[in-house]
Amino acid sequence: MTPKRALIVDDSKSARVVLSRLLEKHDLSVDLCDSAEAALHFLRENRPDVIFMDHLMSGIDGLSAVRAIKSDPRIASIPIMMYTSQDHDVYADEARAVGAAGVLPKQMSASDITQVLAQLQVLPGREATPAGPASAAPPPAEAAGLPAAPAAPVVPPLSGAEVRALVEPLLQEQGIELRRFVVASLDGVSARLVTEVDERLRRAVGELSATIAKATEPPPLAPPPRPTGWIALAVVASLAAAGFGAFAWQARLDLAASRVAAAPAALPASVAEPAAAAPAVAAPVASAPPARASTLPGPRLPVPYGETPLAPARMTALANWLADLERRGFAGVARVSISAGEFCLTGNPAEGYAPAPGELPANRCDVVGNPADDAQRVTGKDSPPLASLTDAVRDRSHGAIEVRLVYATRAGTAGYPPAADASAAQWNAVAQTRNFVQFVAEPRAVAP
Repeated sequence: MTPKRALIVDDSKSARVVLSRLLEKHDLSVDLCDSAEAALHFLRENRPDVIFMDHLMSGIDGLSAVRAIKSDPRIASIPIMMYTSQDHDVYADEARAVGAAGVLPKQMSASDITQVLAQLQVLPGREATPAGPASAAPPPAEAAGLPAAPAAPVVPPLSGAEVRALVEPLLQEQGIELRRFVVASLDGVSARLVTEVDERLRRAVGELSATIAKATEPPPLAPPPRPTGWIALAVVASLAAAGFGAFAWQARLDLAASRVAAAPAALPASVAEPAAAAPAVAAPVASAPPARASTLPGPRLPVPYGETPLAPARMTALANWLADLERRGFAGVARVSISAGEFCLTGNPAEGYAPAPGELPANRCDVVGNPADDAQRVTGKDSPPLASLTDAVRDRSHGAIEVRLVYATRAGTAGYPPAADASAAQWNAVAQTRNFVQFVAEPRAVAP
């Protein structure tokens, strides 16, 4: 007997391998196509007994491919089973409306395949009853001329290969997640090492420059002859005057420094609020409440989908902004706020997710979310580069500047366009505007 043939159309290599193994257990000859275009070309010269069609694929999607097959009289009679990760009734009704025989879940079992093949009459009758000499004899009801009772379905036990086919995708998914975690950890360690090496190189260059400058200084002049008489008295008076002048100058510097540390008005207009515009009000010092400075927004940097919010480019911008605050004598909290957009994505956990094609309706995304932000929330709070930069700023400013990392609350999809009326491109354009890093300076409140 010529074996039955099945055609699998799916752009996922792993999904094609798993389904083909399940079909080969039923002695089916399996052909594979990685796109709907390739499947239509294949059907010009071949006629399989059944077609398994994926839903979401690059290029022509599954529903459009079914319409094209059913519109061709030569191949319209071939039964088509669609399978997808979507599990709602609306999609099943739409698939049947265009000509599909039914819909299977993406994670199908061996018993599902057996039932579908028997329903489509692709398997011979031996799948319904156990093999043996007694199976050839007609049932007693049929011998008596009575209608035969429906036979109870026999589910064969899973073989070792079938168990492997079911377990192997799960192990691959776990392996991919573990590899991503290891890569993220190694990236963090390497970034911290780069920061530490860069800091040590700057210190070494500074020390070497000081050593070279000291080595190139001209030799000291020969000591003058010992003064005698009134010359010695003049030298002593000059030294006393110089000492008194140095003491007065140091006292003046200390007073100026204390005023700068106590008054937020020492910041320039770009960092601190101008205080000269408000008229002075006479009030007792004891009853005046402490002055509360307003927050000062800094740079707002967009984060493309899939990138770590605190990637090297944005870490460099953060370091420059903090260095500017140090030069201006800022004292307070430097807040690093991370906001994440909710993107329309297609894919699966085993192979990862990517932004959906722009023309795809927004209500047909496989996932709406931000996996990159989810991973950052797990590992980003203890980011080694940020921790190193925070320690360095705190040491240089003697505790005047405190860096804080804040994750904005995920507000869901409020404010996004209606999913039923928007395309994936329109949805993701809104999500990108909400995917950013914002620097905000909060001056410390001081008493007037």
